[in-house]
Amino acid sequence: MKIEGLTIEQVALLDEMWDCDSLEEFEEFIETLGPTEKIEAHRLQRLVLLETLDDDMKDMCEYPSARKVLVDIMYK
Repeated sequence: MKIEGLTIEQVALLDEMWDCDSLEEFEEFIETLGPTEKIEAHRLQRLVLLETLDDDMKDMCEYPSARKVLVDIMYK
């Protein structure tokens, strides 16, 4: 995954977020942040999730038969 246009501070915060080994550790890390950093961490989390979803959607377009199976499962 490659996210462009981040500030040095955002990259540093993302590096710390990636170092978390579990959701619990991530949530504990978030609680150590100040209010502004906490908001930024949540923004970055959403950005990573959206980027992951975007990558998954690209994969589904490249594999139409797999996409059909997934769509069939989702609508049962």
